[in-house]
Amino acid sequence: MAPEYAASGKLTDRSDVFSFGVVLLELVTGRKPVDQTQPLGEESLVEWARPLLIHAVETGDFGALVDPRLGHRFVESEMVRMIEAAAACIRHSAPKRPRMVQVLRALDSGDEPLDLSNGVKYGQSTVYDSGQYNEDIMRFRGVNFGSSGNSDMYSFSREMSGLQHS
Repeated sequence: MAPEYAASGKLTDRSDVFSFGVVLLELVTGRKPVDQTQPLGEESLVEWARPLLIHAVETGDFGALVDPRLGHRFVESEMVRMIEAAAACIRHSAPKRPRMVQVLRALDSGDEPLDLSNGVKYGQSTVYDSGQYNEDIMRFRGVNFGSSGNSDMYSFSREMSGLQHS
């Protein structure tokens, strides 16, 4: 889930872009978005993939990301576009993510390169506190799965709002 959604409980077009990036990662890697069977620190597909995406975009070496079950049965240029799109979509900073129309153009561009960087180098969209993100996710899960009232979601949003201002 997008960091800003975990913090506020509010969906936006940019949180949808983040989610689309997660779907792209699922397709590329063959992994689930959250997999408790993975080693500690690698349960989250996004957190596991983030450094591999940066490496792949910078070097063109995406072997560590691609689902081994594909067995090199894919068009390399299309895989590169999917990886670049996923990397742009899962930026921590929502305003630095591309719009969905940009993502779709990039995926459908054939061999024509399109820039999804929005002036940001991959992996450098913002300073990121993964501990805070994990806390936000746990609070969000507690509110959504621990009780059934909308008032809890309202309390969660107010609590997260207060944390963001402090």
